[in-house]
Parts: sequence; structure tokens; C-alpha cells
Amino acid sequence: AFEKTCQGKTEELKLRWSKALAHAATIAGEHSLKWANEAEMIQKIATDVLNKLNLTPSRDFDGMVGHEAHLAKLKSMLCLERDEVKMIGIWGPAGIGKSTIARALDNQLSSSFQLKCFMGNLKGSLKSRIGVHDHDSKLWLQNQLLSKILNQENMKIHHLGAIKERLHDQRVLIILDDVDDLEQLEVLAKELSWFGSGSRIIVTTEDKKILKAHGIKDIYHVDFPSEEE
Repeated sequence: AFEKTCQGKTEELKLRWSKALAHAATIAGEHSLKWANEAEMIQKIATDVLNKLNLTPSRDFDGMVGHEAHLAKLKSMLCLERDEVKMIGIWGPAGIGKSTIARALDNQLSSSFQLKCFMGNLKGSLKSRIGVHDHDSKLWLQNQLLSKILNQENMKIHHLGAIKERLHDQRVLIILDDVDDLEQLEVLAKELSWFGSGSRIIVTTEDKKILKAHGIKDIYHVDFPSEEE
């Protein structure tokens, strides 16, 4: 059927169509046999579509000094056209604008991903609970991420393999903001294999050592503005 459709078309157009079909095959959908209640499945699909239609570009970052230059460099670093999973870091001193840059990046890129999540203000998120190495604290943190990215408020997980189990075949955009402990990265994004092809994980932090310890090689340094800026 594809060859018949392509008759009389250029090789360039055939290749574009072929790539589009290959990509469509990787997009996760809903299987009706896995739903006990058809009405709930339809509600889920309708909510997903509504969320996509409501994605309008924010103007919150218009006029931010140096904004476009930061985003251009970060997009180049992210290599969005590639299918591998990539994790990058945004590093700089407190108050320099790392979180604002990450939010602006999230605003521009989120419509290109099946699932997205901005985990804001992670500083002290494990230590403020029972203990850094406490199993329940780690479960709580993973639960926060999955609840946000899957848009399910009352979600409960029971083991630390839940992120990989739920997201390994999904193309996701995850921003982990203000990370101050290596343990947070181990809990939320330990391995690239946890996420589907084409996923991008962005980590902002004041501590470059955390990024290096986690094996993140692509690090964007947010420095003080130039004289011109």
C-alpha cells in the first residue's frame, strides 16, 4: 500500500513519509482491552487531547536579558534531532537565573514530548524527610515525579523500579530543578535506560560535582552577564 501511494513521488518525499510512519509506530496509545471501563478510557484520551490543545506559548520570558542566547546554546547541547536519551546539566551560582532559563526551555520544548514534568525546588527534598537513605523518602520522591508526569494526583507506587517500569517506552522531557544531593539524581534518573528513545533530562544545580559524579558530561555554565548585556 505504501509503494502504491508513493508512485510518481520523489525519493525525498518517500523518505520523509517513511520516517513519519516509523515515528508514528513508536507513539504509545491506549489499548481498550486493558481498560475495564470504556468511559474511563475515553475520558483519559479526551484529557490528553485537551492538555495538548491547551499548550500555548508563554510570554512570561519576553524581554529577559540574554534569554535567547541561553536557549540557543542549550538546544544545541540537547541535540533534539537525535533519538538517544540525553541528560544535561545547567550549573551556576545561586540567583543567576538557572531555574528561569530551565522554565523558558520547558515552555519552548514541552509540546514536542509525549510526557513532560518540571520538578521545581528539589533542594533538601530528601533530607527534609525521614532520612537521605530512607526507603519511604525515595518512594515519596519518585511518586511526586510520576504523579506530575502522568497527571495522576492519587497515584501510589510500591517499589523503586516504578519510574523505569512506567517511562522506559515513553519520550519524556524532565527538568529536575535545584538539585543539591547526588541521591536525588539516583532516585529520579539513575539510568538513561529508564526513559524512552528521544527523552531529555535537564538538571539545574549550584554544585557541578553532583553532575560529574552522576556521569553528566554536557554541562552548561550560566555565568554573569556580559558588559553588553
